[in-house]
Amino acid sequence: MDEDDNRCPNCGAPIELSPDTVVLVCGYCGASVSYVGGTFTPLIVECEDKGVIRSALERFVGEKARSGVLKDVKYLVVPFWIVELEAVTKYNGYAEETGYKGKSLYREYRPLRGTIRERVAVAVYGRRFEGIFGLSQVKSILLSRFEAAQPFNPEMVKGWSVIGSELDEVEAIEAAKSRVADEHRRRVEEMATKVFDCYTDAEARAARLILHPVVEARYESGGKSYRVCMDGARGTARPLVAELPITVRGRAARAAAAVASVLAISLAAVVLQQIAFVEDLPVEVWLAVTAGPPLLATAAGAFGAYTATQEHRVLKSAGEADVRVLGGL
Repeated sequence: MDEDDNRCPNCGAPIELSPDTVVLVCGYCGASVSYVGGTFTPLIVECEDKGVIRSALERFVGEKARSGVLKDVKYLVVPFWIVELEAVTKYNGYAEETGYKGKSLYREYRPLRGTIRERVAVAVYGRRFEGIFGLSQVKSILLSRFEAAQPFNPEMVKGWSVIGSELDEVEAIEAAKSRVADEHRRRVEEMATKVFDCYTDAEARAARLILHPVVEARYESGGKSYRVCMDGARGTARPLVAELPITVRGRAARAAAAVASVLAISLAAVVLQQIAFVEDLPVEVWLAVTAGPPLLATAAGAFGAYTATQEHRVLKSAGEADVRVLGGL
């Protein structure tokens, strides 16, 4: 892509494009051009007023990091493909169930066969190699509101940086099919001990390019830098995910909690040792009684050491789903 390609073919305005951009969206005139052929109108989730977002950011930083200073704020309109699919997955495997007959452990293998039939929507991020902080959370909230997206209007994005898509419709559909196949297999593996076959047939019913406002911010506190991802949609300006500083008091509390956990597990081990000498105790129970407490104490100590020395903690106010079930077939 040469320099002349970094301008809108409709109005000539300069546009920031990556070498892999295949769908150009001009924030000046609203033109949308696919380099693989054709023009179309993308949809957009309405942007919140920048002043409202800035105030929400400053308030959040002030509450979570009293000495925090807001440094960088980027107002971005990022591309997603929302692909609606009809997916049918057939699976075959077995589930292992265990129980006791008296003091003897037995295992039962139950055949597991079935079919998943669903209409789903999959959020596919339109960039290949670059991500945004909080991408998983943005996908999740977009899936909850994509029906409210409206035709793109350049008046909606004044002062925002509009980013084009590096995926075309065909690539987005293929990515969505692969993602729903992975999701169905994950669900099957949760039900089954062993999966022999799991095949998904998915057919696309709609694929829409939807632009969603996201605000990336950076603030400093105690000489360190932290990130915040804000929902930029109108009426919902809030942090989706944020890095927060850990105070000395917080580190001390985490360390104390870890020590308390180790002491509690050690006390439980002393009590359980008496059970270990009961005659005719099943081997599995004996192993759990004797080996369980030391392993738990080690895990609790390691987790406590990790949390007490973390650089920061992460606050999340949204889920991380990129697949939404719309209904059955």
